Amino acid sequence: MYIPPSTLIFALFAYLLFLFGADWVLDADGAWYRPFILCFAVIALAAWSYQVNRNDEL
Repeated sequence: MYIPPSTLIFALFAYLLFLFGADWVLDADGAWYRPFILCFAVIALAAWSYQVNRNDEL
């Protein structure tokens, strides 16, 4: 079964974000916006990977 790189990257980072996000949510002294920055970075990386993948198919 073929899994596109963009989907694989998104799934991997979403899993890691979930693991680290649980600790960050419970940390009262941490910055509240850190998980959001990582979410946007994961989405941007997956979008970039998808765009590169689509350009190779031409």
